[in-house]
Amino acid sequence: MVDSESRKLIIGRERKNKFRILLYGIIFTVLLFLLNLIKPTGTDFLHYRFYDLLLSTNKGESSSVPVIVDIDEKSLTEYGQFPWPRYRIAILLDKLRNLGASSIGLDMLFAEEDRASIHSIRKELARDFGVDLKFGEVPQSLRDNDQRLAEALSKGPIVLGYQFLFDEDSDSKSCLLHPLHIIHINKLGHDKTEKEAPLFLHARSVSCNLKMFSQAATGSGFFNVSPDPDGILRRVPLVMEHQGKLYPSLALVTLMKAAGVKDILLKNDGNGVDSFYLNQTAIPLTSKGCLLVRFRGKGKTFDYVSAADILSDRIPNEKIQGKIVFVGTSASGLKELRATPFDPVFPGVEVHATVVDNILKKDFISRPKWAVGLESLGILVLGLVSTFILAWTGAGWSSLLLGILGVGVWQVSVWMFQNGGIFISPVLPLVVLVWNFSILTFFKFWQEEQRVKESTRELAMVQEATIESMSSLTETRDPDTGEHIRRTQNYIRLLAEDLKNRPRFSTFLDKETIDLLYKSAPLHDIGKVGVSDRILLKPDRLTDQEFEEMKQHTIYGRNTILAAERKLGNTSFLRIAREIAYTHHERWDGSGYPEGLKGEQIPIPGRLMALVDTYDALTSKRVYKSKIPHEKAVEIITEEKGSHFDPEVVDAFLKVKENFRGVSFTYADP
Repeated sequence: MVDSESRKLIIGRERKNKFRILLYGIIFTVLLFLLNLIKPTGTDFLHYRFYDLLLSTNKGESSSVPVIVDIDEKSLTEYGQFPWPRYRIAILLDKLRNLGASSIGLDMLFAEEDRASIHSIRKELARDFGVDLKFGEVPQSLRDNDQRLAEALSKGPIVLGYQFLFDEDSDSKSCLLHPLHIIHINKLGHDKTEKEAPLFLHARSVSCNLKMFSQAATGSGFFNVSPDPDGILRRVPLVMEHQGKLYPSLALVTLMKAAGVKDILLKNDGNGVDSFYLNQTAIPLTSKGCLLVRFRGKGKTFDYVSAADILSDRIPNEKIQGKIVFVGTSASGLKELRATPFDPVFPGVEVHATVVDNILKKDFISRPKWAVGLESLGILVLGLVSTFILAWTGAGWSSLLLGILGVGVWQVSVWMFQNGGIFISPVLPLVVLVWNFSILTFFKFWQEEQRVKESTRELAMVQEATIESMSSLTETRDPDTGEHIRRTQNYIRLLAEDLKNRPRFSTFLDKETIDLLYKSAPLHDIGKVGVSDRILLKPDRLTDQEFEEMKQHTIYGRNTILAAERKLGNTSFLRIAREIAYTHHERWDGSGYPEGLKGEQIPIPGRLMALVDTYDALTSKRVYKSKIPHEKAVEIITEEKGSHFDPEVVDAFLKVKENFRGVSFTYADP
């Protein structure tokens, strides 16, 4: 009946602990689920790291269509410092067109007049010095570099670059931009209200080219990029909104010029921009009209051609013919650098080439709008599954199953990225797995620790109950041992507490051992149960033969405890009890019994018990003697220093002798 009740208690406690684990796991899972729904950007930095890892393992190969004409150090050495006179830019553009470039995008801005042209120099000299220089011998076509560049731009297919601004409003009426003609494809029944829900990034102002250049050029596009909050460029806007109109990026419009495309189809699913179509190519967009860029690696991924080689006619036609060309600069102090997942100093002009390359190869990375919902669902499912696994399985199985789940989620995400170009982050589902495993395993460990502590307490209580039971057995044979047992327990603790600070005893007498000495002391005379009553209860002095039989109680005590050790193992508790029972009548000079051990041969527990037992025998009444005063007992023990007792144990006794007197009064025999 007792076993049945105990079993019920254990089962009930385990069930309660499992429900606690379930509760904690479910609470955390739901909190993380709600956090991801309410603020999905709160853990973006984790998603960025995983995205970069996926990108590094699936870069792909770049196409040969984009080419970068670089105004590099070599160009500056041969043709002088930058900015160059604009007639030289015009010459460069003419040569690129003649080499067969399908379109040319300029990653530079011409916002002011060229001060190096003869026309500008004449105006400035007249304004500043009142000198009117005559350049009659100079042909009219060479007097104005800006006009020369405008003529080159007008011959196409050249695209100007400009920059949108977001910090402040400015007068942009003087800027001539080329808006994008878009055909909207809206979800059935959706009433397009762009004012209520902006579909694209909204620019407040623009830093543009001179109007004469914008009028001459066949197209223009912004060269803004959009780094993520950590400063890394992973996406670029393809379309922006300014003053109610939509404008294309430099990369997009340069590609459109090369392909002869004038219109794009914009797909709006009712919740924002989904994608747009360039001819038959569907380009997936993230929020605000951005494209996730699949960078191919570090800078210089595409063909770079020095502008000096173009100007000096050192480049064969096939190097440029049919290519989409972007003109930029990589010269020191002039180049614009961007941090990408692969390169902290990625050339800005190469970003445009990479965008064109992604579109041409249809090598896109998409982040569907349902991605956040799927990730949130993953949090909920994996959180609940992991909680049930941790609650109902052991450490081995839970580690294995959660490991399989984690690897599975990771591999599915990698597979979707590599085969479909779809980025679904497993970070938060994995976080909930790791968190549940860590926290709930810790909680299970804590519960187990509490259970072990409880078992330890129960074991200690069993030990004490065992000692009391065995001691009580001794009391039934020798009525003088009742309070004697409690006094000796306290005496031996007093001695041990003083001796633990002495070098010879400090390594042995730690807190646990002192506690065991206290618990084991009552068993020192357990062997007396084997001595006959005629000797044990004899009121007169024992004969020599009777005393020899009385000596056997040390052996009986040792054998009794050895029998227990064979059943329970050689525990420290039983070992100390055995040493006390067997050696507490040994003497320091070797004249004791049962083995006649001498000095350090006597175990420390036996040496302490020898003094304790003697003091209590002297100060207590026995059937064969009267008790003697405390002072006389101290005197006798002092005289026996070095003969009967360990000298250092006697020294400790003399320090705590008054405490011995107090114990003898507290537990005096009735």
